[in-house]
Amino acid sequence: MEKKKTEILFDLAEDNDGYVSIAEARQFAIAPAYLSSACEDGFFTRVSKGLYLKKGFERDPYYELFFQYHKAVFSYKSALYLHGLCEDNVIEVNLPLNYLTKGIPDIPCRHVGAKEYGLGQAFVITRKGNMVNSYDLERTMIDLLRHHEEFSKEEFMDLWRKAKEKSPYLDKLRAYAEAFHVSGELSLLLQLLD
Repeated sequence: MEKKKTEILFDLAEDNDGYVSIAEARQFAIAPAYLSSACEDGFFTRVSKGLYLKKGFERDPYYELFFQYHKAVFSYKSALYLHGLCEDNVIEVNLPLNYLTKGIPDIPCRHVGAKEYGLGQAFVITRKGNMVNSYDLERTMIDLLRHHEEFSKEEFMDLWRKAKEKSPYLDKLRAYAEAFHVSGELSLLLQLLD
């Protein structure tokens, strides 16, 4: 017996932390109009263009933003949060210089060059279990070093200690420090933390 469309949508939602996209539904021959109907019936909520969330699931703003803007890379304070280094749930992203947008509404965006944008990109799992594009732990640590003035000395050192406990790859950390011209600062900091 063939599964009903509603059951297929529910199964997709269960497998994807509550989310179903129009593209996923189409793979099972379910038209976008059927998802709209499921919203009218109260089973789903449209959370962004082409993305729906099943009733009873919590929204994940990181995943929703990444779904809508694939070129967005969660950076700096967002990366600190995604790596579990802080509890400041601030969303900010890097975008490539040539990305044809002024930004993303209500989100701090930096249009940056190729090195700044691309170096250290990695998929990271959000606290709600969805995969998004951010920077790896080592790049996040180097960005923290580069923007240390935004933190008190105590906060900065505490964040670095937490990051160091996560066992970053020192070779990669040094390579990023060299790429961003903070090798001396990194060496000094590593000596202070030993």
